[in-house]
Amino acid sequence: MKCFPSIYPLDYLAILVYKKYMFHIIDDEEILREFTESILVDCGFDVLCFESGNQYLEYLNSPKFKKPIAVLSDVTMPGINGYDLALEIRKILPFQKIILITGNADPEHHKEAAKQVCYTLNKPYSPEKLISIIQGITACNHLYASNKEAEYPQMCSMNPLSYCPFSCQS
Repeated sequence: MKCFPSIYPLDYLAILVYKKYMFHIIDDEEILREFTESILVDCGFDVLCFESGNQYLEYLNSPKFKKPIAVLSDVTMPGINGYDLALEIRKILPFQKIILITGNADPEHHKEAAKQVCYTLNKPYSPEKLISIIQGITACNHLYASNKEAEYPQMCSMNPLSYCPFSCQS
């Protein structure tokens, strides 16, 4: 599986090689958690997995917490759902990139979620679709982490169909 095609500038690829990004995955379905994890690990990323939003909140509030480049969370889970989890994460990490994964594409929820998350990924999804989203997240992180003066645009510069959840916070 080719994770990052050669369309990226050499300096961007160097960043990916030398800086090891970490992702957090939250999904109550083990098979989907492992599927997502295997894609990200195959692309060279570090991954931590959690079985529930409640388990993730415990980790988020622990001294062992390590900030990821992005959190990928299922929407429908026992305990706290993905929408409420995104709100809780935002209270502690206002600029955390969040991707919600859902098998129930509900346009009204997607409108609300779009205010809090970078992407909403519909199940079932292909490895290529996930990799495309991860490319956008890592490119955004590289662009704005390397230029502290840059302001997040209202429309996502990596996904022009999405509003940037950080544009009003920068």
